[in-house]
Amino acid sequence: MAGAAQPFYMPVLWPIGHVLSAKSKDGDEKAPVPVATPDLDLWGNLTSICAATRSFLLALACIYWTDREYPAFGEAKVWSSSWMMPIIARNLIATWTICGFWDWFLYFSPLKEKLRKYKLNPKYPSFAQFRHDALWTTSASFMAAVIEILLCRGWATGAIAFQRDMRETPMYNVLWAILITHWRVPHFWVIHRAMHPWKLGGTFPDVGKFLYKHVHSIHHKSYNPTAFSGTSMHWVESTAYYSAALIPVVFKCHPAIALGCIIDCAVGAWLGHDGFQFPGSGDYFHQLHHQCFDCNYGAMHFPMDKWLGTYAGKKEDVKKIWGKKKAGAAANETPVHEGKKED
Repeated sequence: MAGAAQPFYMPVLWPIGHVLSAKSKDGDEKAPVPVATPDLDLWGNLTSICAATRSFLLALACIYWTDREYPAFGEAKVWSSSWMMPIIARNLIATWTICGFWDWFLYFSPLKEKLRKYKLNPKYPSFAQFRHDALWTTSASFMAAVIEILLCRGWATGAIAFQRDMRETPMYNVLWAILITHWRVPHFWVIHRAMHPWKLGGTFPDVGKFLYKHVHSIHHKSYNPTAFSGTSMHWVESTAYYSAALIPVVFKCHPAIALGCIIDCAVGAWLGHDGFQFPGSGDYFHQLHHQCFDCNYGAMHFPMDKWLGTYAGKKEDVKKIWGKKKAGAAANETPVHEGKKED
């Protein structure tokens, strides 16, 4: 997070506010030193609430701003490509529109040289990385569509109970909506931490090391992440990641809360991985995770890394976390994408 470097309401204005800010910035302005904090201040929490609100409004648009009824309300009682294919197509189109535009704007647009100073990692990713990440992020968006399709089927058939009219408990739904990012982050921490080496020692098998090698390492090939890196994941990981949408299902919430969570998982990851300080949306807390691997497994919204001792504010902190145990980039056995040398 860049703290108060950007207005807290900027997520609601993305991308217009970011693009206009980039165009209006003084070319001689010095980029601030990036900071990774263990938790969010009031400004950061308000920013997160605005981002969650954006996800919820997009979910409402997907459900109600259409000529046909949302499948969960009836059509999904019968398996049919007529209602499943639009969900898949919507996800894939949104993925390529959002990630494609944002990576183009930051890395290839006429403003790229003006934005260069705000790059968190001064090196630029290779085209091979863009290609790799775009492929896996596309597959992740497909898995998100599969989860939504299964939920629609459950809602329509009555197998999953849900609230049909949000006006029955308006404040309850508002709280679920504006705190989407806050309540999904613990889920993210758990599944993410499980896919990194557990480093327990002794005879206990290191399940995390196995999962990292065979599943999570695909995501970490993007040592220098971009928007397309956000959900560049093995299908096992992307399914687990998007399964955060099942949390509101347990509480019988309206489908817009679950869909809002899927959208927040996607857009939050895409923009948070873009690799730039504002006017980018890069998250330096998670940038350090990509550079150092063995720290900052979650996010500052729900500071589990701070509470469980895995927070690092700079590269040097990783050694303090693990002591004599092998950790950090030197301990990572997975080849990463080579970056481009600076011009």
